[in-house]
Amino acid sequence: MGRPPPVTAFGPLLARQFAYLRPEGPAASRGEASSAKYHRGGAAMSKLALLGGEPICRFERVELWEPDRERELALCRQIIEERAFSDTGHPIALEFERRFRDLVAGTEYVLPQCNGTSTLLAAYFAVGVGPGDEVLTPTYNWICSFGPATLLGARPVFCDIDPDTLCLDPADLERWLTERTRAICVPHLFGAVCDMEPILAFARRHGLAIVEDCAHSHGATYDGKRIGSLGDVGSFSMQGASPSGKPVAAGEGGVVGTSSRHCYERILAFGHLNRHNIAEELTEPPLNGLTRAGWAMVKLRPNNLALCIATVALDALEYRNRRVQENYDRLLALLADVPCLQPIRQYPKARNAGYYGHMRVLFRPEAAEGVSPERFQQAVQAEGASLAGRCYDGYHVTPPYDTGMPYYDDGRGPISPAQGYRPQRRGDLPNAERVIPNILAIPTMIDPPEGYIEAFAAAIRKVHDHVGELL
Repeated sequence: MGRPPPVTAFGPLLARQFAYLRPEGPAASRGEASSAKYHRGGAAMSKLALLGGEPICRFERVELWEPDRERELALCRQIIEERAFSDTGHPIALEFERRFRDLVAGTEYVLPQCNGTSTLLAAYFAVGVGPGDEVLTPTYNWICSFGPATLLGARPVFCDIDPDTLCLDPADLERWLTERTRAICVPHLFGAVCDMEPILAFARRHGLAIVEDCAHSHGATYDGKRIGSLGDVGSFSMQGASPSGKPVAAGEGGVVGTSSRHCYERILAFGHLNRHNIAEELTEPPLNGLTRAGWAMVKLRPNNLALCIATVALDALEYRNRRVQENYDRLLALLADVPCLQPIRQYPKARNAGYYGHMRVLFRPEAAEGVSPERFQQAVQAEGASLAGRCYDGYHVTPPYDTGMPYYDDGRGPISPAQGYRPQRRGDLPNAERVIPNILAIPTMIDPPEGYIEAFAAAIRKVHDHVGELL
């Protein structure tokens, strides 16, 4: 049965033709440009900067938004004065858990941890992934999304992507299913929500667990439900610093959420040594019989200073997501008639959000006289606009998964050829192999300086209009 047609993520995009624009005056040089003026450039402006012309997008600062540093300092000062760095029952920690559960995770239980990789490790443990198991995951992904499953002895099995959305293609899951398949890793990569309805149906049909990796997509929804709440366990990263870090950034941190009491208790026992009230929380056999020394296998808890920073970022999440979407829509409207750039699409029931790092677009070389995406990107960057590349490659053709590798000196390991690992080959995942090389990325913009979006669009349009000179 065919895939339902996805719809654009950006609403109606009105094609608007803009001349090449250049900010002038002192405001532009500061990157503030509160009343920047623009004019048509002469010959120097029409010549590509990569080939010796003048860059068209010249801003020292491209993001004016900052988190509330005074509140960050006040919360951190409270923890420092109370010496409550590791107090899991501290009011700041408990309030963060409550608000993250209600505003982001949408699950009955949440547990903060030291980073997003640890939350994925706990998630795979919670759903029972272990030695000899296989985890289905899209090849266009980040290694920390599926890598923790290998630490538990499981193997990743890579699936193809939907070429229009860059998300896991539900139609390709059946092809890679074996008797060893235990779980599906569903990453909502760069804010793009996967098509959860057919994925959930497939998992139910075959008795598989679903781990949602929501590291890039805080605040996104599917069918009105918060991502992270649709599968068995949801994982959120809080790596980095606002505004460039994860949508809710803590320096280092993560949150794991679930509505399954069974999974919640396994996560507690796995990584929350000496958490407040843990003895009362562990109610299911055999966990309820653990001694104090055996309450946890490892300690993955965060420190409370990180939760202070995350609290302030959480306060700003709704504003951040709204502004990023508005600015993305605005930029795409300016580029709607540039044929070499194609916005990714979102599924009808999805509402993309979070948009960690960059927002993906597809480059169409056939609409750019055959110029490569790398060459086009290089030319746009020379104009002063920070257009980025694909970021991730397909892991089925990336070391160590393209050849296999032992984890231990004696040759053992889940992806060791000596233990039966057989890598997938180039040609196995045709959509990903065709599309990934043509992915470009537009930076997320919360509060850019006045005129920056127009100048960014002008840089892309200038390169497009002179693309033949890049051959």
